[in-house]
Amino acid sequence: MPPNPSLQNEFKDVGLIVAAGGSATRFGGPNKLLLPLGTDGLPVFCHCLQALTPLLTAPRSILVVPEAQASAFLDALKNAHLDSSVTVVPGGRSRQESVQCGLQALPTEVSIVAVQDAARPLVSQELFRRCVNTARQHGAGIAAAPVTDTIKIADSNGMILSTPERATLWAAQTPQVFRKNLLTAAYARCQQENRQVTDDAQAMEIAGYPVALVENLDPNPKITRPDDLAMTATLLAK
Repeated sequence: MPPNPSLQNEFKDVGLIVAAGGSATRFGGPNKLLLPLGTDGLPVFCHCLQALTPLLTAPRSILVVPEAQASAFLDALKNAHLDSSVTVVPGGRSRQESVQCGLQALPTEVSIVAVQDAARPLVSQELFRRCVNTARQHGAGIAAAPVTDTIKIADSNGMILSTPERATLWAAQTPQVFRKNLLTAAYARCQQENRQVTDDAQAMEIAGYPVALVENLDPNPKITRPDDLAMTATLLAK
């Protein structure tokens, strides 16, 4: 998808970090992000970039990858004609270290930063826009879906301890969008306190910054296990 000048003007202060630096141990086998998805054979990680990079001016799209596989990601970007709009940087030992690497690589004029999981290929421009607008208003806006299952809290032996109120539960997704100065400060706080987080919103919570939910009811799956690849390919075809 070619760049859209009018949309680029709307998002002129926005930068994008696509987190692709994970080890993918739950998937097993080769790096899931480099596997083809859909009839065009585009690798998993390219789909979210194909959707979101037309909104942004170069070099405001950062792809954070495992250092040992950087060449494979670069080759895939070239084959997908995305190499001119994306900057590839090596990640750290954890997701939060990788996001911090992405923050450091963004141009100084970026004031709003969106973090996107490379393993969520079905992200839409409409959802991205809503998260950005929410971050402008509240400082942070993250895509999330209300939980429909009954959730149980259990101990290490698999015995139920309690059942939280379902109406208060949301499943966090990406994009997660923040004022860059707040996210940078939040991760500095986590580093100072030696705290590990599983998503960027949790870092904001630790630092005491408010985070607003952006309800998303459209399919936005994360490819974690091999079965997820086939399911997502079916959704993509639709």
